Amino acid sequence: AVAAASSGGEATMGRGAVLLALLAAVAAALLRGARAVTFDVPGPGSRCVSDVLRKDQLATGEYAVQGDAAEVGIEVKVTGPRGEEVFTKHRTNGGRFGFTANAAGDHKVCFKNTDMVEHRVTIRLRSGVEAKDLAEIVQRDHLQPLSAEVLRIEETVRGIRTELLELKIREAEMRETNETINSRVTMFSLFSVAVVSSLGVWQILYLKSYFLEKKLI
Repeated sequence: AVAAASSGGEATMGRGAVLLALLAAVAAALLRGARAVTFDVPGPGSRCVSDVLRKDQLATGEYAVQGDAAEVGIEVKVTGPRGEEVFTKHRTNGGRFGFTANAAGDHKVCFKNTDMVEHRVTIRLRSGVEAKDLAEIVQRDHLQPLSAEVLRIEETVRGIRTELLELKIREAEMRETNETINSRVTMFSLFSVAVVSSLGVWQILYLKSYFLEKKLI
């Protein structure tokens, strides 16, 4: 009975830890979408920011450059993990962009300054549920603010679940790769032992025949 109670307590603690981890992940996802990054782009020079996206994941960005568009020589370029160009705009002081990732990996947003003076850039990147416009759903279904927030959290949890499933798949692939490598290393080790043993036996037989031929033994 004591063992059963202990096991049940451990299971409850395990579920509580999973719940806390899930809540922490939701909070981190919600806070991540609210951050904006501000930095200076030297002139001439370039600065880049990046975000890791899943395949078919939606991403949006808003950026602003201090100065008049006619006086700012800033070029914005968004590239995918293979170097493919997703978005480009020349001589801009602000705007928006959005795209769906064609492949999983690191997506870069680069600001190239062709002026001789530096410019300050502010950019806000959103991905996943944060990039979705839930305002249309709220207006269409006449949702209350609390219901809209619940909907946003539900979308966030769904996105986290998708990421966890992908991590599980990657873990399985890595485990299979490690097992394959271990089996190959084992086979190579056995082959090396067999080769060394064969050479040792051959060397002994050769030396024995040599000594017999020379009548040293």
